[in-house]
Amino acid sequence: MANQQTKAERREAAREKARKLQELEEKRAKRNKLITIIVIVVAIALVGVAIWSIVANGSDDEEDAMRQEYDPVAVQVEPVTIEGADVPTGFSVLGEDAEHSEDAQRVEIYFDYMCIHCNNLEQWNGGDLNEITAQGDAEIFYYPVAILNNDISVYGAATFQYIAENSPEHLMAYHKNLFDITDAYLYNREAVRPDWDSVKQAARDAGVPDDMVDSLESEVDLEWVNAANQQFSANGFTGTPTVLLNGEVNYEYAENDFPAMLGLAEPEADTEE
Repeated sequence: MANQQTKAERREAAREKARKLQELEEKRAKRNKLITIIVIVVAIALVGVAIWSIVANGSDDEEDAMRQEYDPVAVQVEPVTIEGADVPTGFSVLGEDAEHSEDAQRVEIYFDYMCIHCNNLEQWNGGDLNEITAQGDAEIFYYPVAILNNDISVYGAATFQYIAENSPEHLMAYHKNLFDITDAYLYNREAVRPDWDSVKQAARDAGVPDDMVDSLESEVDLEWVNAANQQFSANGFTGTPTVLLNGEVNYEYAENDFPAMLGLAEPEADTEE
């Protein structure tokens, strides 16, 4: 028969078929191996994301638990001129109806509204400082500066000085409001960088009269901020927050327990045991 293969031809055909089947199997094996690798990589990535999320959420939960929510007390304000300064660069705050206790200690806080550590100090200690201010348990002095070379630090500091002199009872409410705004930006809860409108909103929400708020841009003294910055540097300070207790730089504030630092209460760690 003309189409009948010889034994040798059949053997060669079988070899060719086996070779093609082997190639197909190798391709399938490579494809499966690649799929397996991709699945493993994706799984590892998902595990990594899950771990990061747990850690990040745990950190966020811890920080949220440290935040102190409070209603700022209305205050009486006195400007403070440091020795060697030409103009007042600080402000003493005291609850509107309070008087300082006889043994009140002196706390001075230098801050920049765009300083993340200043934000932490406010968010984690603002309630305690508000209560201390309301009761007159310590002399609290605030010194706004703008050492981070950005507009919001300058606008915020200048507005603090303006409100202190023109609408003092609303000063600490403005202070809290602006820190809430910058805190949201610094911790990526808000994508839009704070600006003059943010400062105005902080003042308006604090109760500063509308006519004052509307004229802030033209009325605040930006040159005053330069004087405050120069005095800050002249004192030998370099970073914010700078906290002084009875005239000496003090780092105990980092424990986030001002009542204990001032001897007004037992340390929180001791009371929790």
